[in-house]
Amino acid sequence: MGNMAPYATQFVWQEAGSGYDTTVTCDAISVKFSLTSNWSAEGVEYAFGIATPSSQPGSGYTMTHDSNTTGGQLSYLRVLATAAEAIVDFCDQHSPQAIDVTGFDPSRTKDLQKTRIYRGLLHANKNRIQQAGYRILDSNGKLWLVRAGDADTTGTR
Repeated sequence: MGNMAPYATQFVWQEAGSGYDTTVTCDAISVKFSLTSNWSAEGVEYAFGIATPSSQPGSGYTMTHDSNTTGGQLSYLRVLATAAEAIVDFCDQHSPQAIDVTGFDPSRTKDLQKTRIYRGLLHANKNRIQQAGYRILDSNGKLWLVRAGDADTTGTR
């Protein structure tokens, strides 16, 4: 995936409810990257998500990424390369303490598959993540980017 060209490398983050969104046009399809804030004992953490337009009229965006949901053809690998760019860009612009990059899907099988894909994506971009001041924390089925120096003494957060 290292030579997969992202759809975009620059992002405009808009405040959206309890976080930030940016929308990128990918092969004429709007793809939304979201970082939703959550409060924890350590401070503000963000959860990352990707949403594409739903094929159901009037239902907005979906997180499931079924091939029938977008009404067009996307290169999922290019969307993932764009996601990596968006995450690093968000880290550069907003310096969050942590980002939860664990896959989410109503289907447990898809949930685990997304986490494996995101794990590969993060490790493929490990140098860029470290240059942004973050490290990958992969523990107990959860996948995080944690600002260097912000992990607790157990190394689990």
